Amino acid sequence: MSVPDKQELIELFEYARPRVIQSMELRHCPHAGFYNPVDERCNFCHQGMECIWMNQNDELVDLEQKSLEELKQQLLIAVDFVDSSLSPHHLSRRKCQCDNCNWLRKVQETLARLS
Repeated sequence: MSVPDKQELIELFEYARPRVIQSMELRHCPHAGFYNPVDERCNFCHQGMECIWMNQNDELVDLEQKSLEELKQQLLIAVDFVDSSLSPHHLSRRKCQCDNCNWLRKVQETLARLS
């Protein structure tokens, strides 16, 4: 198998972005989901990690400018996020064919080719 290029990694973000956004409660956010590191409310918000991730990987961010290592690290955070949202019946992911499990397998296979 060939080593994945940046574009292949970037395409994997297309699945994770909506999952992160859908999980966020932005109704009471004074910044509409834009993380502000100097605002104490952001520093202690229960959605801090999601906001930080979205601000670093939003569609408006040029992911092409990131290194392969940076993209890999951000994908691993997305994997943790998607994985943590799965219900217990996903314990046997090899057999599960849902979108989440298929995406998790695809990311694992892609990142394994980087090693």
